[in-house]
Amino acid sequence: MGTGTATEQVVQVLGRLPLFQALPRTDLERIAELVGPRELREGEFLFREGDVGDRFYIVHSGVVEVLKERPLGDHERIALKRRGDAFGEMSLLNDAPRSASVRAVEPTRLLAISRSDFDELMGGESFSVRLLRGLARAVRAMDVRFAARDAGGADALRQFGLLVLRGLEPRAAPQLDGYQIAGATARGEEGGGGSLWDTLTTEDGRTLLALMDVKGAGLPPAYLIAITRALFHEIAPSTPFEEVLQRLNAGTFRNLFEGMDECVEAAIIEIHQGGVRWSCAGNQPAVILRADGSTEEATAHGPPLGILPQFDYGVTELALAPGDTLLAFSEAPAGLIRGAVDLARGRSESGPPKLAQLLQAALQTVQAGAAETDLAFVVVRRNG
Repeated sequence: MGTGTATEQVVQVLGRLPLFQALPRTDLERIAELVGPRELREGEFLFREGDVGDRFYIVHSGVVEVLKERPLGDHERIALKRRGDAFGEMSLLNDAPRSASVRAVEPTRLLAISRSDFDELMGGESFSVRLLRGLARAVRAMDVRFAARDAGGADALRQFGLLVLRGLEPRAAPQLDGYQIAGATARGEEGGGGSLWDTLTTEDGRTLLALMDVKGAGLPPAYLIAITRALFHEIAPSTPFEEVLQRLNAGTFRNLFEGMDECVEAAIIEIHQGGVRWSCAGNQPAVILRADGSTEEATAHGPPLGILPQFDYGVTELALAPGDTLLAFSEAPAGLIRGAVDLARGRSESGPPKLAQLLQAALQTVQAGAAETDLAFVVVRRNG
């Protein structure tokens, strides 16, 4: 590849890719030295769907389009790749057939890394260990990205989405002194994996809850949910709460395919001994049910993730007094929210785990045979 500015550009591109994000700069520089050029004329195919993959590419200049073949032999564009974008990462792992075709939209210069060169570099034991986490993340992302498109029909897509999200959903709610917490997902008969609740503990001991919901049409919703959740677990543990949605938004934006009208509504809740904080991207409803039966709505702080690449989301302090309950939903019509609040108000003696079970059953009954959506929610109560 050479040295100087060109190598620095390749190092910067590699450092942004999920496959290589965990690597130190010294390893990125070693990979950059493997890069060789490839020129394409306008309209020239780099490879076609089904070809054996043996190289990973970075767009240095120009534009290429990613195409899926249709039954009648024509092509559907599913993405554009421009300067600084990369594709074909899985070819560094095996010789599986290409999942799509790639064609130059205009004269294009690519930078390529061959699998044989990469395998030689992988011979180092320490390098292999450091890559393991990145490789596993890339394999999972690619499986989600393309398997659903080839599954064969709406029911297969739905089953695929449900399978993915059932594997990602927490097995249990977190335990925290001073609070009772529960979470669940109500899935309609036609739900296909568009909503998820999640939780993690930060490095300094704070508990975070998250709600995610995909909006728009394009790739299966479970793809974006899986990507957003992975980013959440990567970013949130060591990031100040005020910056989590901002960084999550930037990462989600980079993982969207151009031309597809999709975004992710997301809300995160921070719980610690000092109180509760709320930050929301999109229109995810949340209501505080006070111990005296009154209610207060939490506010939204900005657009869904993936619409604007840079946006500073706000944070709201939620004053939960002893006996107050926070009900937060991935999405829901106003009438459904009112019904959920009324149910919670009438079951004030029930703890969050029992209340979550009741809400899940009630919401699934309402959704049955009607909505093609899932609805995730969390319940947080301040102990009296």
